[in-house]
Amino acid sequence: MNLDNIKKVYFIGIGGSSMSSLAQIMQKRDFIVAGSDMQQSHASDNLIEKGITVFIGHKEENIKDFAPEIVIKTDAILPTNPELLYAEESNIPVYRRAELLGNLLDGYKKTIGVAGTHGKTTTSSMITSIFLDAQKNPSAIIGGQMKQTGTSYIIGSEDLCIFESCEYKCSFYNFFPTVSVLLNIAKDHMEFFKTEENLLACFTKYLDNTKPDGIVVYNAEDENSLKVISGYKGKTVSFGLEKGNFIMDKATLTGGFPKFDIIKNGAFFCHVDLRVPGRHNVKNALAAAAAADAAGLCAEDIGKGLSDYAGAGRRFEYHCTINGAVVADDYGHHPDAYRVTFNTARDLGFKRIIAIHQPHTFSRTKMMMNEFVDVLKTVDKVLIPPIYPARETNDEYNIYAEDVVKRLPNAEYMNNFNEIADRIKELAQPGDLFITLGCGDIYKAAELTAKKYGEKIDIHY
Repeated sequence: MNLDNIKKVYFIGIGGSSMSSLAQIMQKRDFIVAGSDMQQSHASDNLIEKGITVFIGHKEENIKDFAPEIVIKTDAILPTNPELLYAEESNIPVYRRAELLGNLLDGYKKTIGVAGTHGKTTTSSMITSIFLDAQKNPSAIIGGQMKQTGTSYIIGSEDLCIFESCEYKCSFYNFFPTVSVLLNIAKDHMEFFKTEENLLACFTKYLDNTKPDGIVVYNAEDENSLKVISGYKGKTVSFGLEKGNFIMDKATLTGGFPKFDIIKNGAFFCHVDLRVPGRHNVKNALAAAAAADAAGLCAEDIGKGLSDYAGAGRRFEYHCTINGAVVADDYGHHPDAYRVTFNTARDLGFKRIIAIHQPHTFSRTKMMMNEFVDVLKTVDKVLIPPIYPARETNDEYNIYAEDVVKRLPNAEYMNNFNEIADRIKELAQPGDLFITLGCGDIYKAAELTAKKYGEKIDIHY
């Protein structure tokens, strides 16, 4: 990709977390930017406020009228998309999101890429918090809004950029990190990978992109990560609760919030008091500490940066209370993520957990039906709206939210977000947690509930 002499850039799917960040970065680099998305969102509203033209809906005339010199698309865009078809027919160069991100990353002296099925946004924003606290002026491109900055990106110096490295359609092949962080590998996006062997091969090839003088930071307690790292020939460092170069010690949980020491190679490294709940965040913090250490920061800065970490948007994010119950939202969309979220809720002392599960994509719903059913059976009640299709049609899968409801004795089908808000109001009791779950637009149900019935907004931990 060559951006020389390019002035106008069009983003198909501009409302995505990474796409919206890239659009703003390009605007700040004096490109003229526009784009489209299927629906209005906070991201699209924010882009419009910043002077970027956003079309709601994908139409040929959108891109035709803007007349871009290049087009950037997300991997979720179907080949039949009218804007994509027009660009191809008009010989306008079309690039994947990851190709643009890779091009931008090549301009930094060092990069830290965070890969894995779960925890990318939290860990990458933890690393960013460390470098911000150390006043190192990092750049960052994160998959969610960082509470400390109120943005999903930072344009800092060209010395370092911290970024999320996504495996979907092997898009991370476009990245060549100095520090590659591997958090975990679980079965996901199997409509693309088909087999676990293909999934692991994708991660194996990606790790070989790590720069020759770089380092891979991996999870010593994750079976699939160990399989992938076994063939890697470069420098490595590991982390884990009990196994690895970076481990925890003297851990306590106070009201759901972890406090612990980090031990590096058998010796005390630093102490951390996390401001975000959940035992899983201990491992995310260990990964962040190992990555920051590999990038040259001292133990004192790492401990302080982790303790000051304020969280990321849509990660167990509180919205309001209703009759003594809490309404919150989480981006999790995989059974493993649900299990972690429910365990965190129990550690926080909630008496009942009511999950508002928005199934995300027909393929994931069908392929992981048993896993979702098993984890959703562990909570007190489940409210389920229609499946969020994202990039898919239902022709191949023939699966519906009602099929999930039939498998769960504790579930109710909800036609829309208004029904969800009203049902939350009816059910709410002191000590309850109502948590919306999914990476689609289910967060809007939490926002609507807060707007209609919320007694206290913006609760903090």
